[in-house]
Amino acid sequence: MRLISLTTAIFLLLSCSNSKSRPDVSGIAADVRVQRFDQDFFAIDTTQTEASLDKLYQKYPSFLPIYFEFFSPINFIVQRQGRPYSDAIPEYYRNLRSLYDSVQKRFGDFTPYEKELEQALRYAKHYFPSTRIPAVFTTVESLNPENKDEIYGALFFRDTLVISLQMFLGKDFPAYDPSQYFDYLRRRFEPQYIVANSMRAVSTGIYPDSSSEATLIEQMIEKGKQWYLLDHFLPDTPDSIKTFFTQRQLDWCRANEGNIWAEVLKNTPDLYVMDKERIQNYLGESPFTPDLPHEASPGNIGQWIGWQIVKEFAEKNGSLSLEQVVKTPAKKIFQEAKYRPK
Repeated sequence: MRLISLTTAIFLLLSCSNSKSRPDVSGIAADVRVQRFDQDFFAIDTTQTEASLDKLYQKYPSFLPIYFEFFSPINFIVQRQGRPYSDAIPEYYRNLRSLYDSVQKRFGDFTPYEKELEQALRYAKHYFPSTRIPAVFTTVESLNPENKDEIYGALFFRDTLVISLQMFLGKDFPAYDPSQYFDYLRRRFEPQYIVANSMRAVSTGIYPDSSSEATLIEQMIEKGKQWYLLDHFLPDTPDSIKTFFTQRQLDWCRANEGNIWAEVLKNTPDLYVMDKERIQNYLGESPFTPDLPHEASPGNIGQWIGWQIVKEFAEKNGSLSLEQVVKTPAKKIFQEAKYRPK
């Protein structure tokens, strides 16, 4: 009998492992058609605004009013300033034209992202068969750093996914003012985050995060469930893309997991605290975690801890489906995971 090489053996083991973690979803229908609203909007003839608007409305009867109301200041200009659409639209168009041109230069062909999104949604439908394939629109809007959700560049509501392409033009794009968009935020404004951020938004529709009034440990675990969903929806996506951590920060977290947990327990012995300042220390966007080394730790370490706890609970309860895991109450997950990292 011929012996196989060590390299071949490792490859076979990895292949077997991958086949278990990556179910065959090739037979699942997930026809994603990205509608380039941004291209159609910036193709209007501003010298014939009314006729162009009618044509745009015929193509986007549901989305155009939403864009005017929630994604642009057009309705505000019309309703609050008492100006007609024939004034408001050309003004907005002129203000955003250069930004749109940059988007078009980068994303004239969106097909690769469409295919990646389609594959991710196949995984979502595999684990949650009732998942509906959303209508997908790409847009270009004014930069708005006062909106804390803007940095994700994707919004999901009413079975609709909106991808704001102006948020993926690269960390060095000159319109991203460093005094408004700090380094740790700008590094995620790259095209490779489009699909992950889109699925992050879709996952909140599949399993909404309703933990805002929960205790610290419960919020950690509920937010950790979102990354656990992404593990399954995006099995080939690097953790650095899913978490927004740098690879160096991820490596530090893995190497110091026990120390991180010990520091959390030392500074917050009551994990069921509901103190907002304590919760803010561990959850939410920030360049580092206050209780941990600033030069090494990422912000939002609480979600990373919650993610580890959810994974440990799932490993100890291998018969549970993904849906059953995420629907398990956070307190039960914490008690049964018996999280004690070294």
